[in-house]
Amino acid sequence: MVAAAKRWFWVGSRPEVCDALRDVLGGAPADVSLDKAGDGDIVVIDPMAESTKLATLPHGHAYSGVRALKQRRGLAVYVMVAADDPTGVQLARFTLADGVLTWHADSQALDSDELRTGAYSSSRPSVDDLLTRLQNEAGEQGKENSLQRLMRFEREDTLLTKLQDAETGLFDGHYATLKIDEEWKRAHRFHQPLSLLLLDLGFAEGMTDVDRRAALAEAAGVFLNECRDIDVLARFSAEVFLFLLPGTGADGAQVLANRIVASLRERLQGQVAANPAGGLCTVPSSDIRDRKSFVAVAEACLTTAKASGAGGVCSSWQ
Repeated sequence: MVAAAKRWFWVGSRPEVCDALRDVLGGAPADVSLDKAGDGDIVVIDPMAESTKLATLPHGHAYSGVRALKQRRGLAVYVMVAADDPTGVQLARFTLADGVLTWHADSQALDSDELRTGAYSSSRPSVDDLLTRLQNEAGEQGKENSLQRLMRFEREDTLLTKLQDAETGLFDGHYATLKIDEEWKRAHRFHQPLSLLLLDLGFAEGMTDVDRRAALAEAAGVFLNECRDIDVLARFSAEVFLFLLPGTGADGAQVLANRIVASLRERLQGQVAANPAGGLCTVPSSDIRDRKSFVAVAEACLTTAKASGAGGVCSSWQ
């Protein structure tokens, strides 16, 4: 039995698993909202729970919920995984869970070693406490050490922050220009495809500044949701956004472009043109010899898409 926790909270729907946890944790789960969980409490999350149970978590998702709950100091979060789940343990560790509890469905048994051995201790100092202690000790020496310099640099505006567009949080055109040159060289050096998408939102006429900013933020959310971490997203001009897609050929770029346009139509109804227009270009291509031509062809395709009046995406190979 685990006696360290004041209370424990159960985010799950399988009664047999909950009964096993009762035996380990010495009683029933807390009958209060998860919002009340705090210092010294334990939360056990079952990713296989019914959606209504997961909806009580931050973001309504098991692993996103773990990361959010771990922001609360002194709260221990454990994830339930099936014995035959090959990725559950890695996901739990990645989301900063304090431990993993394994459920054996065939024998109806719970492996709770990480709870029984005290993997979590409410008296364990937090990372913030350790950093403060190190900072104070360094300060007594009267010199700025590496930790203090790192923290000072973190407080200051970085170069990348200065290259961000204030309204969307995406990078601006200057940064995009640098990345086009960099990715162009990399694509040719390693013989990999590279695609460039220019997308014109086409704001509706008569929009107020507040509505325009809200539409830009919503569009940026669409872009970040649809793209990969390695893709370069930037605001190229007032209404045109640039997407640089390393390692992406014509087919993959077309699928992504169509998906982005469809998402914009759904989420920005009435705020932007009914049919946002895009110009798409992919290399290697016998017609494109340098990066200036690369951008020029994408712009020409964008102009064609806008001129058609129907919007959508015009590709260099069409």
